[in-house]
Amino acid sequence: MALKRFPAAELAFASKAALPDILEARAPERGEVKLLGVGLTGNPERLEGVLRKLHKRGVRVTWFSVSFNLPASLPDGIKSLLEVRFVEDHGSLATWVAEALGVEAGGIAEPFLSSAKGRDAREWQRRLKAVEWNFTNTHDVGPIEQLARDIAAERLPSQWGSETKRLLDAHVKWGDRALVTNSPAMKRLRRDIGRVAQSAVGRVLVTGENGTGKETVAQQLHVQSKRQGPFLAFNCAAASRELLESRLFGYCKGAFTGATTDHQGLFQEADDGTLFLDEIAELPLETQGMLLRVLQEGRVQRIGEAEERRVDVRVVAATNRDLPTLVREGRFREDLYFRLSLIELHVPALRERPEDLAPIAQDLWRAMAPNRKPLSDADLAALASFDWPGNVRELGNVLERASIFRERTISELVEEERRRSGRAGEREMERPDGTGRAKLAFGEDAPLEDVVRAHVRGVWERHGRNGSEAARILGITRNTLRAKLGPERG
Repeated sequence: MALKRFPAAELAFASKAALPDILEARAPERGEVKLLGVGLTGNPERLEGVLRKLHKRGVRVTWFSVSFNLPASLPDGIKSLLEVRFVEDHGSLATWVAEALGVEAGGIAEPFLSSAKGRDAREWQRRLKAVEWNFTNTHDVGPIEQLARDIAAERLPSQWGSETKRLLDAHVKWGDRALVTNSPAMKRLRRDIGRVAQSAVGRVLVTGENGTGKETVAQQLHVQSKRQGPFLAFNCAAASRELLESRLFGYCKGAFTGATTDHQGLFQEADDGTLFLDEIAELPLETQGMLLRVLQEGRVQRIGEAEERRVDVRVVAATNRDLPTLVREGRFREDLYFRLSLIELHVPALRERPEDLAPIAQDLWRAMAPNRKPLSDADLAALASFDWPGNVRELGNVLERASIFRERTISELVEEERRRSGRAGEREMERPDGTGRAKLAFGEDAPLEDVVRAHVRGVWERHGRNGSEAARILGITRNTLRAKLGPERG
């Protein structure tokens, strides 16, 4: 709506913490900046410095508020640099913004996408889901800003730009995969993925245990990049040396018995895209040498052919093995290891980031059982009682069984998985006294209440007995948290 009134305006979405950086990077040389629905107290010292720079350039900054009071903690310096306008809170964002901008809400308040019909309506819904999925993975507001501009300009789906179409294609291919996280380690990993994806780096090594989501990381590196080619994946442990080399590098007609036609290898097929090489530690030494040459020279030579062909491929290699140890043992080339590990991204095991268990489980459950209720507190406590040696993949298997066998509880299925993995009779979880993680000797018939209380108390203690934070991580209300902790919560 704001863009309809000011079609040439620069649009930016910002949290109160990011506001100073957004203002500094995107404010005009002269003119006006309108702050709609954004707080000012995220980083007041930095904000004041940026506002002073804008003031010297002649940029007027207007802040619109519905509170009729400036925040008490707001420094006087900021107050003097802002033009503050109070508007009536009508409870409708569209009406509120219309009043703030001094325009009529009628005809503007109705979003264009609500009037779309038929195929266009379906395309708008697809786009909304794709934008939400992208933000979950990347926290990139670019697609949100473009969405707002296209709505304001009433662009039909046939008029959408190439970046939007690429986002829709990515969502179709990988929309079931997302970096759902609450843990600091995974938030850092998500930031690192974004930085590497946008860089010119052509080689990335992803490490982590089986089932942690290394391929999802590789896919995100591709989706967030500007590469126009495809994303291709290959398991290096799935074929003999001869088949490996012909599949990776290609071959020409007559190169060997059965080679009746020319064949492009994966490196050529993935040109201007991303090639994901899973289980890279399983490559034979001879093939490692051929791969090293491609990485060094950016050229690939098909089997049976003298000519070399230039390729531009980002290679993302993954392994659950300790490559430095394999190098010392002579089972992995040192020069290839250093060539691959220019950037190394490590995906921690699920047991090392317990804050992620509940949101990941709920996300998987929504996909597997869309018409069922969310997982209950008891379900999440049962899941938290197991250390998940198979990580997210194993967790997904248990939840998929639960979606099929409706008469069996999550707790029962977790116990089955515990016996299958040889971990029956023990649970790795937070100690009740909050002193760390340990194998607690609960018997097979231990009351679920004891398991729940131990886990809940452990999370509460680890986060400084912050009830709001612990409740958020556990996915429960504060009242439920107090009930689970009991009278001895301190």
